[in-house]
Amino acid sequence: MELRSIRIRNFRSVEQEQYLLFSNGTTIVGPNSSGKTNILKAVKMLFTGFDNILKYNRVDDLTFGQEKNKTSITAQFDGNPDGIDKNLYSLLDELHKLQGTIRNGNLFSLSLYFTDTSTPVYNIFPNVKRPNDLGKAKIYSRVHRQLVTQLIESFSIYYVPAAKSIRQLYEDLLAPLLRKITADALSSHIPDVASKISDVSNRLNEQLELAGLSNLKASFIIPENSLESFFTNFDFVLEDPAKTPIYEKGMGIQSTALIASFLWITQEMKRQAKNVIWLLEEPESYLHPELSVSCLRILSELEKESLVIKTTHSLSFVPQDPDRIKGVTINSVGRTEVSSYRTYVEATSSLRRNLGVRFSDFYNLGQYNVMVEGPSDREIFNWFLSIAPVEKYSWPLLRQAQFLDYGGVKFLSGFLRATYQFVSKERSCVAVFDGDDAGTKEYKDLQGYFGQIKIPFQANNEFIVVRNRFPIEGLFPDDWIKDAAHEHQNWFKSFTVDASDELAPFDVHDNHKNQLQNALMQRVKEEQNFNWAKRFLDVCNAIDSALSHQDRKLHP
Repeated sequence: MELRSIRIRNFRSVEQEQYLLFSNGTTIVGPNSSGKTNILKAVKMLFTGFDNILKYNRVDDLTFGQEKNKTSITAQFDGNPDGIDKNLYSLLDELHKLQGTIRNGNLFSLSLYFTDTSTPVYNIFPNVKRPNDLGKAKIYSRVHRQLVTQLIESFSIYYVPAAKSIRQLYEDLLAPLLRKITADALSSHIPDVASKISDVSNRLNEQLELAGLSNLKASFIIPENSLESFFTNFDFVLEDPAKTPIYEKGMGIQSTALIASFLWITQEMKRQAKNVIWLLEEPESYLHPELSVSCLRILSELEKESLVIKTTHSLSFVPQDPDRIKGVTINSVGRTEVSSYRTYVEATSSLRRNLGVRFSDFYNLGQYNVMVEGPSDREIFNWFLSIAPVEKYSWPLLRQAQFLDYGGVKFLSGFLRATYQFVSKERSCVAVFDGDDAGTKEYKDLQGYFGQIKIPFQANNEFIVVRNRFPIEGLFPDDWIKDAAHEHQNWFKSFTVDASDELAPFDVHDNHKNQLQNALMQRVKEEQNFNWAKRFLDVCNAIDSALSHQDRKLHP
């Protein structure tokens, strides 16, 4: 039997009816105090039963200000009428027969509401009148109660709150099952245990009789005739390779080991023909970030065996499938609302926005960012800004910007293709390309790519080309490049001048780039003014202007 969906109304922060369709691994995301935990508790409350074992209390659990209304929870179930759920469907069919209807398919609903005295009232057919005939009505009530009880008892619900310690969770979840299976394994020895205990009590009674207290009889009894009560504790030990009690390990290891035990618990309960639901509250809250991948693998296996519904603040715990993600927000009157997402990006963007976490934070971007091809480009720009007089060349945004290099033009292009559409909505980012063949190819490809998805990527607004057809060294005076080529021909892959002795585009060996740049920067020390720097000034003006353009778009 599977819980397929739930509708919640007037339960804690949920006032208007909220609907959740569950998939294995359903994840609920949203800001703090938005009602994520209340949804988990509503799922759990569905299984309180006729005796209200989960202690619904109208004062605490009814939505504030809704005293004239009632909490209602409606769930839809789907099972196998020809297999493990045959008995439940037989009872369901009997109810249909008593009211003169026929079951249509395997899906059916269970509705629950609570009266003014906090009494739970269950209905399989909430909008259908029960039989008027007194005899049929009694049978209907009996079968209905039997069906609801068996349905509820066919589920094992495990709620794992973030606030509980690992020791508490171990005692609540794992230890009881360990005691039970140990007791079951030793059950055949109960008569022998009882016999030995009886021998002890007989000897004690002999002593009482000798003391003149023959009217006083002593005996020792196995509580409820079960060995479970004999076992108070099991040491949970981890070996790596030394054996250490789990509570002496770090919190992350403790948590991961406990989550690993959830799969065993699930499998044990399934052997008892139970349907298992795990309600996990913010599992990342007690995990070390480095263990999240291991934990996700375990949860993935758990989702194959049971229904897992978890809340999270962590992007790493958000599944890629948007159908498995539900968003929770608080509306203008402080009530919980549930929404769905069309895409994974929409879900994670919403989560980041609600948490005040931006996509750009994951890449350590500043308010103003200049993205260059490689380390040598970054070094040249930082060097030039250090020698350009601030009082003459203020470039207020450029001087605040951080320069980020990506190890080559291909890597810069790859980063922009993967992230620019997101980071550009949060930070001012300008990419700087060399004008050589490699740089030209990449920025043209990016223009085509971003054009298809309607993301602006225009020269001198979103990216800058340092000099058409030239690498970044082409910002220095042409005569200096020609002199360097004359003195160090081996630094250049290719070097040419035309018939007018004008410098043609050139290419420098990667292992000689630093030598060429250092030689050119050394030559600057011989200059008395900034006449040599025209191309540098043009590029810096363009970058500062582009940063300003983006800043205005972000902060109109």
